[in-house]
Amino acid sequence: MIARVLRATARSEHEALAMAALWSSEIGPFERARPGFQGGVLLREGPDLLAVSCWDAMSTAAALDPLYGKVAASPLEGLLARPLTCRFRAL
Repeated sequence: MIARVLRATARSEHEALAMAALWSSEIGPFERARPGFQGGVLLREGPDLLAVSCWDAMSTAAALDPLYGKVAASPLEGLLARPLTCRFRAL
């Protein structure tokens, strides 16, 4: 199992709320439909968001490539104070 930890900082708390709503309506359903998805959570505190999702190790790369394209094509990019960071951890 692989955990993907995506961290984002919005320009304001208000924009972080908008990002959380966009993630829940656009990115979350897309991500949950990808092969190998095991579960995830989106956390928000002030302008910071943390999206953690768990994936089968064998399908991680194939599942995540389309996800990054989906995020890049969404309005999320315009709400960021700095670029997204992403880390992977084996569980």
